[in-house]
Amino acid sequence: MGITLKGLTWDHPRGYAPLLGAAPEYEKQNPGIKIHWDRRSLREFGEAPIEQYLDRYDLLIVDHPFVGFAAAHGALVDLAPSVSEAEKHRFAADSVGPSWESYWYGGGLWAFPIDAATQVASYRPDLFLALSSAVPNTFDDVLELGKKARKAGKYIVVPACPTDAISLLFTLSANLGYPIPEEGESFVDDSVAGEVLGRLHALITLAHPQSVEWNPIQVYDFMISGFDAVYCPYGFGYSNYSRVANSVRLKFANAPGGGEHGCTGTMLGGTGVAISKLSAQPSEAIAYAKWLVAPAHQRGAYFREGGQPASLAAWTDLSVNAMADDFFSGTLQTLQSAYVRPRFDGFVRFFEAAGIEINRCLRGEVKDAALIHWLNDRYARQRGAARQIA
Repeated sequence: MGITLKGLTWDHPRGYAPLLGAAPEYEKQNPGIKIHWDRRSLREFGEAPIEQYLDRYDLLIVDHPFVGFAAAHGALVDLAPSVSEAEKHRFAADSVGPSWESYWYGGGLWAFPIDAATQVASYRPDLFLALSSAVPNTFDDVLELGKKARKAGKYIVVPACPTDAISLLFTLSANLGYPIPEEGESFVDDSVAGEVLGRLHALITLAHPQSVEWNPIQVYDFMISGFDAVYCPYGFGYSNYSRVANSVRLKFANAPGGGEHGCTGTMLGGTGVAISKLSAQPSEAIAYAKWLVAPAHQRGAYFREGGQPASLAAWTDLSVNAMADDFFSGTLQTLQSAYVRPRFDGFVRFFEAAGIEINRCLRGEVKDAALIHWLNDRYARQRGAARQIA
């Protein structure tokens, strides 16, 4: 009797198309194994507890902030014993930025990186070039472009819904040279938070009014569907929007620098493929996961089917770049210097709640000083709870 491996991914073509599209190839290579993938919403992917899926799926597409929970509660299979020393070296050498290391936590490896992303810049070439001949290199350049755009009846735009609002705070803090650490008594220094929030307010003032409502997908859909938005300084990159087959496409570039560190410090995103601790066929699931993240597959069928690889071999492949209008080469510097946010058990709950409060602040509903106090207090309590459980 055959084996069916069931997986759960996120509901966007970048998340599901490469998995569905390549499944027949794996089934052909491995007679007796069938692959089935279900989807969950982007919000559920980022914030829903993974334990509710463990008894229903063998494979889970997750992001690295969940590894603290996995390490504390035994929710996922520790993949470290299944990886030889030679494989570890190959994974590390083929990692886009810190993607590989982001899934190591508490001495265990809780997923293989399958998709790499961070906050990068993007623009509509046809609209952008009417305002500027150079892509902004600094935050001040962004503000100048925003002013030019407004005078021309256009906008810059930035995803700043709750999830992306807190991502912006992490990015700017790290970019200014003050990354929020995994271990720390407080979340952020008052002066650093004040500087970051001042920059965010300046950005939101010039950006399209609906920026505080939108995630990156909504921003990019808006940018390609009309003629109002010319540039986005910080949004998790989606190579789907730069594919040369698109009639209207976006051009992606390295993120602007807020201080003296260039594009360094934008918050790492992306996904990994993990194995449920309750899977009845973990060895088969691990073998399939390794196949999915192998460089040959990542720069081949995985990319062609709409995926955004986590393999450096794919990011530096000339044909892959050509098909994505240099998305990968144009943003690789930002990815290579990305910042890994905290991952302790309970962090995801803090991240969700803090995003709501930061978004309220950007809407003018919460004062900066009150927000900073709330962030540090809530973070300290969440860290304290994590230490008690440990």
